[in-house]
Amino acid sequence: MTERGTEYQGLRISFWCAAIALGAADAWATRFTMNPDGISYLDMGDAYWRANWHMAINACWSPFYSWILGLSLKVLKPSPYWEYPLVHLVNFLIYVGALACFEFFLGRFIRNCCASGKEANKAGEALLPEWAWWALGYSLFIWTSLVLISLATVTPDMCVAGFVYLIAGLIIRIRAGDATRPTFVLLGVALGFAYLAKTVMFPLAFVFLAVAMFSRGGPRKAAPRVLISALVFLVLAAPFIAGLSLAKGRLTVGDSARLNYVAFINGVDFLFPGGSGRMRSVGEGSVEGVDEIEFPAARLLRHPVKRIFDAPATYQFDGAIGGTYPFWYDPSYWQDGIKPHFDLGGQARALMRALGIYCLLCLNPLLQLNATAGLCILYLLAPKPSLCVKRAMANWALLVPGLAALGLYALVWVQHRYLAPFVLIVWLAAFSGVCIPSSKWSKRLIAAISISIIATTFVSAAWYVAKNPRRTEPVYWQAAMALEGSGIRAGDRVAVVAMEAEPGGDKLPFVARLARVQVVAQVNRADRFFGAPPSTQLQVIQAIARSGAKAILTTAEPHRAASGINWATLGPTKYYFCLLNNGK
Repeated sequence: MTERGTEYQGLRISFWCAAIALGAADAWATRFTMNPDGISYLDMGDAYWRANWHMAINACWSPFYSWILGLSLKVLKPSPYWEYPLVHLVNFLIYVGALACFEFFLGRFIRNCCASGKEANKAGEALLPEWAWWALGYSLFIWTSLVLISLATVTPDMCVAGFVYLIAGLIIRIRAGDATRPTFVLLGVALGFAYLAKTVMFPLAFVFLAVAMFSRGGPRKAAPRVLISALVFLVLAAPFIAGLSLAKGRLTVGDSARLNYVAFINGVDFLFPGGSGRMRSVGEGSVEGVDEIEFPAARLLRHPVKRIFDAPATYQFDGAIGGTYPFWYDPSYWQDGIKPHFDLGGQARALMRALGIYCLLCLNPLLQLNATAGLCILYLLAPKPSLCVKRAMANWALLVPGLAALGLYALVWVQHRYLAPFVLIVWLAAFSGVCIPSSKWSKRLIAAISISIIATTFVSAAWYVAKNPRRTEPVYWQAAMALEGSGIRAGDRVAVVAMEAEPGGDKLPFVARLARVQVVAQVNRADRFFGAPPSTQLQVIQAIARSGAKAILTTAEPHRAASGINWATLGPTKYYFCLLNNGK
């Protein structure tokens, strides 16, 4: 640790304590929550750790996060009550790991900034003081981690953030002159695991490698060691790519980008595109009495979801896919056969949407307007703001991969949780350009603006944690135990009547996961099901019974239920169920 690092050790420890306390509060308050992607990752983890490779290999969800979840469940063997809280404990530990990776990155970044600060002071220029860098960095980390990602969501985005910080720290180390072979080996390892955490890191890995190539001594001198990083990266990535390509019958590093492009650019609804060659187009208005609109791409599907009743639309998930909720366990299986194609209009809409999100992120008072305003003030106080931009560009090794990631997401689909680490490193690179004439007044102004940004960012993060929706009651566990008490056993099949066609099926798969049952059929619209004549309801129920389902679950109040069908609540929850004839 440097003398400077020791000097601000108390400040750093304070921010570590604050980060851990806020993270723990977020994880504890949301310990009983779950999301559709999380169910798929949990099922994948189970498959990997019982060596069910056929089920484990998944073209939509990357494996690394599922390995961590699966190992945790295998070692600790929690009861259904504690399963979701354990998942959030794992999320919290990943968050702490990401904080350690960020410390590694931030320390090296600040060391470089302080080195350039000495030269600036000699030239009569004032930069951000070191205490401000530590406080600003940690505040932005807490904000991006707990607001943009959040410990409530069971996704690999926190893993990705940790790897991005580690990779960025290694790049800075290389630029500072530590171009040793172990550094490049570690860079390859970090890139490999980052790809295994999320597919988007495969193309970004080559961006980071290119940055490393030009970071020290020129491409020709750096090439042999960058090649080491590339080989280590490919060695780690190749087994999964090979298994995935064999499973899909074509070369692929993952189908998540492909699926999103088809859905959000080509306008193909990825939710329930099966049955009778019909598919709904994203953005189309509803048509009275019609559940889907004709879409020619549906005829290309190799494994269409089987439509077992037309109105209300009812589907059965037949196929070689397992998991609690087979339709969402591997969406690429059900979409297999549809190829993405360039669509200028769809691409323009995606770019405009992304631009709107990025602008909102920077200009919304509840998001990052404080940082945007502070940065603009500091830049405008410089005699030549262009010189500030030039100084920031000196950290091109952070700006290039950060902006490349934002650009990649903008081409297809943007969500806040995807952006967190890249937004953070771009912010730090931008603030590194601050440089105004040195005076007592300017130093006080820099300090005042820095404190304002740090305080508002930290308070904003704490406010987001405090206002997050809390689920203090284990509702999913209560419903699962009530379902078991009704005679449904682990391994049985059930169906769901969803409020609308969405992957989560009104959170019903969250109950199914804890009850260890499988959702094999779904009615897309509860209002149309319960609004249909009793004779139609009976026909739908008979079709569902033929799928092998022993019970039907719903969150919709079963008004106007068909006679002879007994709906009851699952314990003290607002979930309803009815047993089918083959379940008696």
